[in-house]
Amino acid sequence: MERGWDLVQKYRCGFCHNPDFSGHDHVPRLAAQREDYLVKAMREYKANTRPGYDASMAEVTQPIPDADILDLAYFLARAR
Repeated sequence: MERGWDLVQKYRCGFCHNPDFSGHDHVPRLAAQREDYLVKAMREYKANTRPGYDASMAEVTQPIPDADILDLAYFLARAR
């Protein structure tokens, strides 16, 4: 969980998804989503095969290694 917290700070997930990862307007909630869903979504954004409301998620996920995606999903799935 500590590594996940460090990663959400590093990748600034709370900037768009709110500090508590609750989402708002067209920005989805990340907190307490299914871990497998989060991994799938982030991988698809990175591969540019998942359309978003804008291109920002494809851009944001590009530099994220797969190991970090797994750790981010683990953390976010357990965030409340």
